[in-house]
Amino acid sequence: MLSNRSLKLFLCLFAFLLCGVVAEARPWLLLFGSEGCEECAEIRSIWAEREDEGEDSAVLVYVSIDKDANYRFLARVEQALKIARPGTAFPIIFAGHKMAQGVQGFLELAPELDDLMNEKQTLSLFRPILEAVSTAQENIIAWNVPQENVKQPDTKQSRGGASRLLYLSEPGCQKCARQNLELNLLVKQSPEVQIDNYDVTTPEGQIFARRVKQHFPALEKSGNLAPIVVWGDGYVHGRLADAEELAASLKETKAEPFWTAEITVAEREALKTSQNRFLGGMIWANVIFAGLVDGINPCAFATIIFLVSYLLYLKRGKRFVLYAGLFFCLGVFLSYLLFGVGLGFLVDKLQKFPIVKIVFYAVFAIISFVLAILHLRDALRVKRSGKAEEMSMRLDTATHRKMHDRIHKWGKITGWLAMPGAALLGVVISSMEFVCTGQVYLPTIMSILADGFHWKAFCGLLVYNVAFILPLLAVTFLAYRGVGAVSLAEFSKKHLVATKLIMTALFLLLAALMVCLAFWGGARKRMRS
Repeated sequence: MLSNRSLKLFLCLFAFLLCGVVAEARPWLLLFGSEGCEECAEIRSIWAEREDEGEDSAVLVYVSIDKDANYRFLARVEQALKIARPGTAFPIIFAGHKMAQGVQGFLELAPELDDLMNEKQTLSLFRPILEAVSTAQENIIAWNVPQENVKQPDTKQSRGGASRLLYLSEPGCQKCARQNLELNLLVKQSPEVQIDNYDVTTPEGQIFARRVKQHFPALEKSGNLAPIVVWGDGYVHGRLADAEELAASLKETKAEPFWTAEITVAEREALKTSQNRFLGGMIWANVIFAGLVDGINPCAFATIIFLVSYLLYLKRGKRFVLYAGLFFCLGVFLSYLLFGVGLGFLVDKLQKFPIVKIVFYAVFAIISFVLAILHLRDALRVKRSGKAEEMSMRLDTATHRKMHDRIHKWGKITGWLAMPGAALLGVVISSMEFVCTGQVYLPTIMSILADGFHWKAFCGLLVYNVAFILPLLAVTFLAYRGVGAVSLAEFSKKHLVATKLIMTALFLLLAALMVCLAFWGGARKRMRS
């Protein structure tokens, strides 16, 4: 018989070899998200379309952060992999030693995804996952932290120090979503901690944000503060504040919370300030300006970025991406040009009825002015919150989803049919985007066709549509030259406020132009009679 010592040694060796076999079994990656997360669902949908199948196919391991134990596991993974800056927004993806966030981040990993997933994982933390992956029947599995690995939070009361935090957040903020989970953990560990939570999109939240900026001059030039966690003599902004860090800061601080005083009338009055307006020129410069602005419209810009990202994820060659992008832009160009020509004939008919034409321009003037106000409101919202989801003048999630589905279906086409398919995709997508992009196009068409549909007006339509697709072509060529789609998406998000302000100025200009054209048409009618 084997001695106890020999038996233990044998079992340890067997376990070690077993772990080695499991670790080599199949490539895998982790996806942390929640059931209500749109981007989590999109990543799972993209993953389900992968062509590799069988026993050695890669497995996407989905971990729901809606369960406390799974959320705590996320922090342990970040620590184990030595992630310098923890993820702040969901979904969070881990492939090998790398972390990514969101659909764009996931697609950016595509070129090296296979190598990352095949990295050996020797950390004991991942052993239960490796076992689950080795027996997986599908390429997507849901996984939860085993009960024996669940660590109960330390609920000992903290002694000494302050016990009050100010937390500024906003609805729909992904970074705020993870910070909320950390604050919930803090309260569970230290029930005596009181958190004053204010929404920065409300007047009260803005006043408290002002108080924070006045107390900490370093934040004076910061735009939107959400999410930020503040205590008497410190704050965490621009990154995740974990529960342990906040508990330690509360123990060390001697300062009293400075934000607790009642909101004064003076503060409420000081809050009511702001509104900028612009006015510019007209004619050809206006047409080119309108086309370029419409081209950088987030509706159109985001779609071409997603198209390029998806092609790179599918590992299509750079030349294929270039040609597909060019044919897509051609489809968009032709569909918008044909729409303009069709409207041109309609306006030409209206020339016979001056009263109808005057009413038409007056209505477009009102619409343009309303759109200017709405885009200005969006700019202020984005400036305040930093989140594109706060905008009202954008395509809804359902439409975005349909557009992405069309791109997914087209992505399955191979061979020479892919190029005419890309042009047709451009026609379909442009028709779906028209609710958003048509806001600029329609009043601009009306200004181009003021004197009816003739050769000069047709040239105006050509110039507008060339200007409109220039930003889309730029994205295609940058992708061909190796600029990552994530970089382009980040550039778009960073300049979103500026884009909205430019659109505000454009709509004010178009409104003024419509009024001038209506007045000019009425004056000419009076001169004739």
